[in-house]
Amino acid sequence: MTEHLQTLPKAVRLYGHTLTQLESAQVLGMAERTTRNTLLTRLPLDFNGQYDAAIPRTLSVGTSPIKADLGLLRAELSEATVKMFQQRSRQAADGTLTFLNRTTQLRSPEHPTWFDDRFDNYPLLWPLKLYAFEPLRWATLGFMGSQSAPDRIVEVFDQWVRDWADSMEIGQPGYLRNAWTPWAVSLRIQTLTRYLAWRTGDTQEDVPERLTEALAREIYRNSLFLANHIEADVGGNHLIENGLALLMAGLTFPEADTSWISDGISVLGRTGAKQFLADGGHYERSPMYHAIVTTRFVTACSLLAASDRSAPNWLIAMTKQAVAYLRYLSPPDERLPLYNDAVFGQSLPLTACLGYAGAVGFGADDRPVPSHSPMGGETGYYWLDTDHGQLLVDGGPVGPSNLPGHSHNDMLSVLLWVDGQRVLTDTGVYDYADNERRQYARSVAGHNTVQVGETEPIEIGGKYLMGARTEPTAEYEGADPTLFRGHYETAAAAPASYRHDRTILASDDWWLVRDELRGPDTETEPSVSRLHFHPEVAVTVEDWGTVRATGSDESSALLSVYPLGVSDVRTTTTEYFPEFGVTEERQTLELEAGPESGTTAFGYLLDPSAGGHRAPSCLDADK
Repeated sequence: MTEHLQTLPKAVRLYGHTLTQLESAQVLGMAERTTRNTLLTRLPLDFNGQYDAAIPRTLSVGTSPIKADLGLLRAELSEATVKMFQQRSRQAADGTLTFLNRTTQLRSPEHPTWFDDRFDNYPLLWPLKLYAFEPLRWATLGFMGSQSAPDRIVEVFDQWVRDWADSMEIGQPGYLRNAWTPWAVSLRIQTLTRYLAWRTGDTQEDVPERLTEALAREIYRNSLFLANHIEADVGGNHLIENGLALLMAGLTFPEADTSWISDGISVLGRTGAKQFLADGGHYERSPMYHAIVTTRFVTACSLLAASDRSAPNWLIAMTKQAVAYLRYLSPPDERLPLYNDAVFGQSLPLTACLGYAGAVGFGADDRPVPSHSPMGGETGYYWLDTDHGQLLVDGGPVGPSNLPGHSHNDMLSVLLWVDGQRVLTDTGVYDYADNERRQYARSVAGHNTVQVGETEPIEIGGKYLMGARTEPTAEYEGADPTLFRGHYETAAAAPASYRHDRTILASDDWWLVRDELRGPDTETEPSVSRLHFHPEVAVTVEDWGTVRATGSDESSALLSVYPLGVSDVRTTTTEYFPEFGVTEERQTLELEAGPESGTTAFGYLLDPSAGGHRAPSCLDADK
């Protein structure tokens, strides 16, 4: 059976495996969305009329909880972040839209062409950010209130709301894949409720009555729609966006006869119980998405407190643990590790996320004990500290088997900071498109781990597909020296066939990394261990094989790498994607060994001490 599966075309194998891993709720949700998106749009149904008829003629709006929470959030933003939001909102008001570091000039800043043909050249996430009213979010975070914002920003964004309310219909062909994608609807509700609170400020005297009415009706219409389109088919972090949006809508219309508050809390409860692991980490195992969903839970707690409602004990406990894990993941440079699908600039800056959590009442007192226990935390990220830096190793699974979208082949990969500077990096993400950069970012070659031949330990393809999984096992001993042991064995149904063991020892001022590989592939193919250096780090291979890493000015020594048991040491240039749509060149060190019968054993020693100009005493002993 396994041999038969491997003879099938790759795309067929990946789609087939992905479908077999889906949960029943996902399958039913996909069938429902497909039916709505294709069949229902062909019927003579008045989607807009159905939703419009359900909107009360008179809407009583409450913005106090939203205003209070927005004030807490804005107060934790750095001056640089505030200025960035101000600049972006000014540019958008002038018609220059930049999402994912791709820029388009609107033909009419006051009246956007919501379905501009130029958007077809961008990943789907680009127009979805427009449909989510991302520029309005920038304004609410960049300026204390609409009274302090430039008139141009207020006038243009007010007109966007009117234009959208007057022209955007529900039920057009493909509507659930564009403007009415429930994820975008969720973010739109969150932004519009904040914009309403921001726009009205402490008084509504300067706010046109028609604008307040248009905002209220549009929030209500979107919330009716979302309540009927919870994303069971997608799952993951989308469900958390759904739940928070419903909660915010319910608090915005406290006198309306809806169940949105309870429904939103219920979605957060069901989703959080499934998605937050025992140590507090998010099960997609992306630090970026962990920061995003944790911030959403903090917002939920903040809003309930500001509305004089008691947050459920489980919500407080869940949020507290998620915040603690986010704090645990914080590296010396206070920027997110870029494991799995993660980039800078999509979540709030890490310091702002933690500051906001502290302002809401989730302080720095608790740290997640499971991640430091001998058996390891469920999420699988482990820190190994020395006198000169910190190393983070990924000893956990790549992500949930039924949700492969944000998973990478990064098992047993390491990241390194020396004296607070990022030295060894992950690759990040260029975009969510089916292209070579997407494949590279997810591949084993894009991470600081070992590749056997040209194979992947878990087959990948498309934007999000992933084949037969394997899960590492890990042991962690936090004494001095600190010891990490992890291994995985490729699945029987995978094209690759080998076992990888990685041992990391950290003590004083060095880290020793040793890899063992065994299996049919290792006897016929060489194994390559890669170390991807930050673009600001220069790398030189000396005649005797020692590798020197220095700062960009080549005068500040950072690290020496001593290869052990290798047959070749070389450097190459690879791409680094710290933000969506951004590519930077960096140097990558490749250490090659084998092929060999039996066990292939090799590794390296990382030494930042004294600028790396001396070999540590442990090196002779290991030889």
